[in-house]
Amino acid sequence: MNLIQINNKFPDEISVVQYFEGVRWMGKKKCPFCGSEKHGKRNKDMRFHCKGCNRSFSVTTKTNLHNTRLPLKTWLYAFSIVTDAKKGVSALQLQRNIGVSYPTAHKMYMKIRDLMAESQVKLNDIVEMDETYIGGKPRPMANPDCLKPKKRAELDDKISNLQKDGVIFKRGKRKVACEVKPKRGRGTKNIPVVGIVQRNGDVVAQVMRTLSGKNLGDMVRKHVDTKDAVIITDSYSGYSRLHQIIEHIKIDHQQMYSYRGVNTNTIESFWAVVERGIMGTYHQVSLKYLPKYVQEFVFKWNNRNTDDMFETLVENAMKPIS
Repeated sequence: MNLIQINNKFPDEISVVQYFEGVRWMGKKKCPFCGSEKHGKRNKDMRFHCKGCNRSFSVTTKTNLHNTRLPLKTWLYAFSIVTDAKKGVSALQLQRNIGVSYPTAHKMYMKIRDLMAESQVKLNDIVEMDETYIGGKPRPMANPDCLKPKKRAELDDKISNLQKDGVIFKRGKRKVACEVKPKRGRGTKNIPVVGIVQRNGDVVAQVMRTLSGKNLGDMVRKHVDTKDAVIITDSYSGYSRLHQIIEHIKIDHQQMYSYRGVNTNTIESFWAVVERGIMGTYHQVSLKYLPKYVQEFVFKWNNRNTDDMFETLVENAMKPIS
């Protein structure tokens, strides 16, 4: 829902409150303290008096927006602005757009990122796993695709065997530049983030300070159906034991980026969105808040083909908390 639609649909605060009440209670208002449906009429402060426990409550009581002092229409504006920006908006921009102070805008944005927390995601079929390093400028990469194609017997055998089982690797088309000479090695000072994506599906990502084989394996077990999936990674040593828990194909990026549809282009596309968003919009992210920023990019990626991000935030905002 965009800003014009919000203004047209909700001309005043009471209409917004009724919208949130419909999402939370679906027509039957219940006291969040005792569960009673017996209450008085709405007061001027948008609260109800419960006749069961003699306490007052509003639509935000004991929800993720508990104790908010902002008009709910301001929250709708913020939901719309944030979900409409693929690479995010800065808290300073949000401040200007909705007319609040910077500390308030920053706190609101962090709360919205909390509302974007994804439920348990289980990936299957063809999945790709890779890591990136947040912080600093991106390093130029090599273009092995420009090298003279070579036959890879080991990969040919594995691809043929998987094709017999119905696994199809589709080859993509893209233009590449061939003049870059890269530096070798991985980042050391930046913060590592690991991601796993299902082709044409969802992604999971998490900050992982220690890139050990155990931690990477635990992440795969948690988020991937290891009995019904094939995982593709680069040749990083941390992935070397994944074959023990899942069908694993490695592609050496010093030799090639893609071979007969075997590549990590999907997860690289996700990293491109993350890195451009952080560098171009946020500029700098602390380790303390990085998981929340990653959470935002994951939420937007997983909902990229649907138009329900705004409604999802409203529903999550109205979920009861203890």
